[in-house]
Amino acid sequence: MKKALSVLLCLTLIAGSILIFTACGKQGKEKEDPDTTNTESGGEIAGGWVKADSPVITEDFKKLFEKAVIELVGGDYVPVAYLGSQVVAGTNHRVLCKESAVVPGAKTTYAIMTIYEDLGGKTKILEVMPSDVEAPRAESGLAGGWTETETPEMTDEAKKALDKACETLTGAEYTPVALLATQVVAGTNYRIVCESKATVPNAESETVIVTVYADLKGNAEITDVASFRHVDGTEVVSEDGNTPLADTKAAVNGNIKTYYEMNDGTWMCDDIVYQYRLEITGRMPNAAVDSTFVYLSNLKEISFEQAYKAAGVSSSSEDNFSPEEAVLVETD
Repeated sequence: MKKALSVLLCLTLIAGSILIFTACGKQGKEKEDPDTTNTESGGEIAGGWVKADSPVITEDFKKLFEKAVIELVGGDYVPVAYLGSQVVAGTNHRVLCKESAVVPGAKTTYAIMTIYEDLGGKTKILEVMPSDVEAPRAESGLAGGWTETETPEMTDEAKKALDKACETLTGAEYTPVALLATQVVAGTNYRIVCESKATVPNAESETVIVTVYADLKGNAEITDVASFRHVDGTEVVSEDGNTPLADTKAAVNGNIKTYYEMNDGTWMCDDIVYQYRLEITGRMPNAAVDSTFVYLSNLKEISFEQAYKAAGVSSSSEDNFSPEEAVLVETD
C-alpha cells in the first residue's frame, strides 16, 4: 500500500511541476461530541476532528511526521502547520505541509496530509490533498516576493486584515488557523490557512488558503481562495476516520458537505446512498442573479422552488427533505 501511494504521490507532484491528541505531545485537546462544529481553538470541526490549540509543529510531531513519510519516494515533504486531530482506534493527525517532486525545476506547493497513528505508535499515511498554491522559495524575501513566516501562528496584523476583509463578505465565513506567508507590495498580502464555512444551514467546514490584501489606508479585501483536492487512488476514509470506502471513485469537497461518487454510479453523503446528483438552477423571488443548488437525492426530480426552500429560505419544516430523500451539498 505504501509503495503504491508513494508512486501515486510522485506522479501527482511531477505533473504539478510541469504546468487535515494522543501521542507526540498532544497539540489539541479532544472532545467527544462529534456533532459540534465550533472551529475556535480546541473546538470540533467537521467529521469529529479537533482543531489544534496551536498550529506550531512540535518536535514530537516532527518525529512522527518524518517516520510516516520515510518510505515515500520521489517527493520531499516538510510539515508547516498542525491543523487538528481525530481520535479513532488510535489518532488521525492532519497537517499542512510543503511538497515538491525530486526533479529539476519542480515547484513546491502546499498540501494537507492525514496521518494515522495506531495505539502502538505505528504510522500510515491515509491521504494527501494537494493544492495549486506555491510555497515561497528558499531565496524568498526579495522585494515583491512572498516571505514565509517564522511561525505559523496568526499575527495581530494578519487577523486585523482578515477581519476587515470579511466585514462586507456574504455567503461564507472564514476562521483563521495559520499564517503561512506575507508579501510587501503597496501594502501587504497575507496568505492564511482558514476554515471556510458557507452561511447556510448544516454547512460543513473546509480548509482553504485565503489571500488577503491590506492597503496602506486600512482597507482590506480577499483576493483569492484556494481549495485542496482529493486525488484518485489515495485512500479515502469515511467520516469516522477509520473505515475505508473501498467502492469510492472520488471524494468531492462541496461547499456545504463533503460527499462521494461511488463506482456503481451512486452517491454517498453522511453514510446514506443516493441515486441522483441534481444541479438545480433558477432565480429566487426578488433576486438579481440566478442561484444553483446541488442535491444528492433519491427523488428523481426536485423543483427549483423546493430546492431553495429546503436550503433554508423557508422557515417551515414541511419544506425540508428528510435525510433519506435528499441532502444539499453545494450552492452557487
